[in-house]
Amino acid sequence: MLALVAVCLFLAWDKDVTVALHSHLFSIGFAIVMTALGQFYRRVRKAERIALTAHALALFILFSVVASLFNLLLLPRHSKPIDATLVWIDSWFGYSWPDACAWISQYPFLSHTLRQIYSLTLVQILFVFLFLGMANDRKQLHAAMLAMVSAALATIFCWALFPSSGASAYWTLDPEIDRIVGPVVNSAYGAELNRLLVEGTKDISAMRVTGLIGFPSFHTVMALMSLVAMWPYPLVRLVLILVNATLLPAILVHGGHNLMDVFGGAVITMTSWRVGLWAFEAQQRRPSSRPKCEVLTTES
Repeated sequence: MLALVAVCLFLAWDKDVTVALHSHLFSIGFAIVMTALGQFYRRVRKAERIALTAHALALFILFSVVASLFNLLLLPRHSKPIDATLVWIDSWFGYSWPDACAWISQYPFLSHTLRQIYSLTLVQILFVFLFLGMANDRKQLHAAMLAMVSAALATIFCWALFPSSGASAYWTLDPEIDRIVGPVVNSAYGAELNRLLVEGTKDISAMRVTGLIGFPSFHTVMALMSLVAMWPYPLVRLVLILVNATLLPAILVHGGHNLMDVFGGAVITMTSWRVGLWAFEAQQRRPSSRPKCEVLTTES
């Protein structure tokens, strides 16, 4: 996180980009409060479950703020977007975003439901961190957090090398279908992403974008990472399987994604999970970490 802050400062200075954090003040303030709370419960009240949970939420939220700023500061991208290639590959599987939106426009209630599910993806991963922290499951929690960091960086670097804005930036929906479905990431938003890829921006604080990356889909990463991290817990695993089964069409329709974006997100998730486990196990092998882990295991 600190390394990314240094890179962001350099990019903002080098590109003469104005960066204001007023839109992130709540997230930063919440993270500071959670860190203080975690330190209090770790050092004073000796309640490791609460301390672990508070620190996990604080660190993940702070990293998300810094990573999003880093992503924005990489604009503009001078490479040709790969969306046309992704759409072409999608056609091999008989999939197109306009056709998917046209079909779901026949079922407005279903479209509305999928929109709500799509908007709760971040809540899902935060719930997973909260659950694992309160369960004092350090292995799954740390592996998931490290995997999310790896996945976020891999996704951003993949986009930086091969920029894409998603299917919504390639296709223009019929106005009536757009009105009925109301995609969260619609064609107008996709057109703005295409403009940003070419022109960039000199004032990040004035931007109103919720995400830049088409391929790989980071919503897919968050959904699958939640499922993988909670796999040892059968009941929660079943619930997440059902939720994520409906999240897939929500990502495609309301996220304005290509089918290949979802496949890419799945590959990033599986690879990053192995990296997260490897990093956690490597840290556990350090002699300085063993006494602390033994004490925590005894307490639990």
